[in-house]
Amino acid sequence: MNINDLVSAGSAKTYLGQNSATQSVASTSGLVRTDLQKAEMRVQSQVDSTSIQLSSFGKLKSSVSSLQLAAHQMASLPVSSTSASLKTAADSFVSAFNSSMTEAQSSAKTGAAQGGAAASQSAAKVGKDLTRALSGNTGNTGNTFASTSANPSTLDAMKKIGFSVQSDGTLALDAKKFDAALKSDPTAVQATLSKVGQQVDATATQELSASGNVTHSVSSLSQRASVLKNQQNTLASLQQVSSASAQSASSFNSSFNFASSSLFG
Repeated sequence: MNINDLVSAGSAKTYLGQNSATQSVASTSGLVRTDLQKAEMRVQSQVDSTSIQLSSFGKLKSSVSSLQLAAHQMASLPVSSTSASLKTAADSFVSAFNSSMTEAQSSAKTGAAQGGAAASQSAAKVGKDLTRALSGNTGNTGNTFASTSANPSTLDAMKKIGFSVQSDGTLALDAKKFDAALKSDPTAVQATLSKVGQQVDATATQELSASGNVTHSVSSLSQRASVLKNQQNTLASLQQVSSASAQSASSFNSSFNFASSSLFG
């Protein structure tokens, strides 16, 4: 074996060692990129789920805000209010109350479907709290007149002027019964509307406070969305680093192959 053979043999060994190391780097980079892609998909799924829940709670917050206003207006009707004004206030209250109940139930279902147990429970509690507020009850009871006993006189008064709670928790107002009550005793009707309005207004205000079920849930979901966004940014940066490393290893391998072929081919 002459000197050229020795040089070629030595260079081949060196090349094989370096090429193997380069291939190892490329292989490792590939595995890292695969893991990062899986992590990105997992985080994106969580982002989507959180966004869906935030959207649902945004609607709930809007409906409870509308209910708060309707309840406050019904509680603040002047003594000189006409029958038409009382009827309009009652109808607006029923509409706002039912919207809040529907959104609360929807948010609870959305939270459960998206794996958000805490959000689901908070939404369900909003519905229960609002129903209990009709009687001034703050205890843990059911969502029907029959199961609530905090203030029977208020419940009886509501029934007398045409209010009733449906099986899904929403309110119904019997127009004929309400009109008859207005003709019979408009003062009593207004007193009942005022009382119920005050109770629901207070509950809606609490739900919308910083520690209330609605606002607290929106805040928690917003914070989670922010954390997930930061995680996405971090993963994106790691993907760039991983891709750069893989490209560097591939470039080195190609250059070395060309040089080796030129020298020892």
